[in-house]
Amino acid sequence: MNIRQIEAFKAIMELGSFTRAGERLGLSQPAVSKLVLLLERKCGFGLFHRQRNGVIPTAEAQMLYAEVERVFLGVDSIQARARAIQRLDYGEIRLVAFPSLATRILPSILAEFLEARPGLRIEMSSRNSWLLVERIATQAVDVGFGMFAADRPGVRFEKLCTMRAVCALPPGHRLAGLDVVHATDLTGERFVGMVEEDRAQLQVDKAFAETGARPNVVLTAQLTEACCSFVAAGVGVSVVDPLSTEGFASGQLVVRPFRPAVDYDIWVALPSFRDAALGTRALVEHVRTGLTRKLAIMATAIGEPPI
Repeated sequence: MNIRQIEAFKAIMELGSFTRAGERLGLSQPAVSKLVLLLERKCGFGLFHRQRNGVIPTAEAQMLYAEVERVFLGVDSIQARARAIQRLDYGEIRLVAFPSLATRILPSILAEFLEARPGLRIEMSSRNSWLLVERIATQAVDVGFGMFAADRPGVRFEKLCTMRAVCALPPGHRLAGLDVVHATDLTGERFVGMVEEDRAQLQVDKAFAETGARPNVVLTAQLTEACCSFVAAGVGVSVVDPLSTEGFASGQLVVRPFRPAVDYDIWVALPSFRDAALGTRALVEHVRTGLTRKLAIMATAIGEPPI
């Protein structure tokens, strides 16, 4: 038996007529009769008693129809699932992002993405840029957002956007009145930095070296959000990515442009051994749009010209 024969049988059972079944299927009445005849031969028993005003299904047809219904319910479920996948409303996306992005910015961006896709699930974790590349390489996650691209087998990188480092100051600090804080302004200032192996800190250290600035490093932390918290507590000043300053009230933290400019690229990391799913690609573009917009708003707020 084939699917067309089963479709004809199902239509007759539901409509009670060979003619109306043919109309549903776009077939002539003789074509429907032939399909049913072939199905009856395949089954080895009759399916319908033909009458002048319609057809009456046999007991065997009733039993067969119950099974056909289950099959078509499964087909309907598959079709519904395919439609959900097409509109990105089904499945799970596993992502990993560096901490300041994951905790400060992504929640609102992902909330907007999920609002229109109630059937989608996102699993998010936070790792520094080194570790998140490893999670991509081992295919533990579907996509990562990090602050550097590495020559790592199994991982391909796409540039997402660029952000510019800012100077974070405690309220009332002597430099808080400046429109722009220069590296040399920080000479002798109590400074909160990142741990030495952090690549972002290496770029800041390079700016200090090139200008001859000599801040007084009193504390180092592993996370830029922690640096900002220490600044807000009055421990010292810091130079951090702008994302880590998000969420602090103006009475807690003063943010100013920093010179010489230190730019950080944000990268999308994807497994290179398989194609990204439609939902993953849509998520990447949504994050790109949302993050670019957010960075522009933050830059405007502190008087930083766009990159």
